[in-house]
Amino acid sequence: MKKMIVVLSILLTSCATVPTTPKEYWFGQGERFGSRGYSIETDALESMKEKVPFDEAAYLDGYKKGINIYCDPFQAFSKGISGIRYTGQCDSQKEVIMIKAEWERGWQSFIAWDFGIR
Repeated sequence: MKKMIVVLSILLTSCATVPTTPKEYWFGQGERFGSRGYSIETDALESMKEKVPFDEAAYLDGYKKGINIYCDPFQAFSKGISGIRYTGQCDSQKEVIMIKAEWERGWQSFIAWDFGIR
């Protein structure tokens, strides 16, 4: 039984993807920042640039992928009703009008719930 657990843990560990190049690292960081709705330039980014050689193209590609995930117009309502404020994160998206409208609709529901208006 112990041998099986050890083998399984080794297999699971080997399946985890760890970035091996600066390009992979920066693509992953860009995707992570974008998918969380962070600004393309952050203080954390500046700090990270000091530790790993910066690959701007990879970072921008990753950020574009991540922000497209974050700015899914069909998820905008759920962000608003969860209390997440819209601060222009999705202004560059082609569906920006729908995103803003759905986000605002969700935000208004969030505010109404907060004030006990149902």
